[in-house]
Amino acid sequence: MKLLAAADFHGNSGAENNLSKLLQGGYDCLVLIGDLTNFGPPEVAESLLDLVKESGTTCFCVPGNCDPKSILQVLDKKGVNLHGRCAKLGDLNFLGLGGSNLTPFNTPFELTEAEIQEELAAVSCETVGELVLVTHAPPHGTKVDRIREGTHVGSKSIRQFIEQRQPLLALCAHVHEGRGIDQLGRTLVVNPGPMVKGFAAEIVIDESKRANFRLLEI
Repeated sequence: MKLLAAADFHGNSGAENNLSKLLQGGYDCLVLIGDLTNFGPPEVAESLLDLVKESGTTCFCVPGNCDPKSILQVLDKKGVNLHGRCAKLGDLNFLGLGGSNLTPFNTPFELTEAEIQEELAAVSCETVGELVLVTHAPPHGTKVDRIREGTHVGSKSIRQFIEQRQPLLALCAHVHEGRGIDQLGRTLVVNPGPMVKGFAAEIVIDESKRANFRLLEI
């Protein structure tokens, strides 16, 4: 299965154009990992999601911390909402959680570590098939959650979930400077970087259930 991971559009029309170009790559699934808008309004996400629908690509989406919580209604209307849910595609189970752990900036969609832990624990997925975790916030203490000053700002609860459940793949975003990959046990962790800078990631999951990645740049 060939996946395209993209995040951090922040309502930018150039980022939307970047996605349009990438969708020509013949992907089985597009995973949008939040911050479609820049503090709203939620309707900003509609043209982006209409573009995805026109491409015919299966799409799963979680909101980011810079998206208002009301964006969940838009994601529901467009049939792409993965927040607090599990969806199956082929033999993969996609489990999603939007928003982020607390920041100093009081952004619209933030959760405490306890809330993140509770939300993840409450989602039920099939036991058959590999798990793909999709969270806007990255796991704490990794190569993909470091800001420019070197501080790790990811979620400890997300890291704990990964360490305990060991999904095949964990897709995250949020920290623009954290673009890249890391490994937590068997789990490949991928932060595609911000689409506003033309960054995305391609992940191909082969028949032996290995996740092979490629960082993309427009």
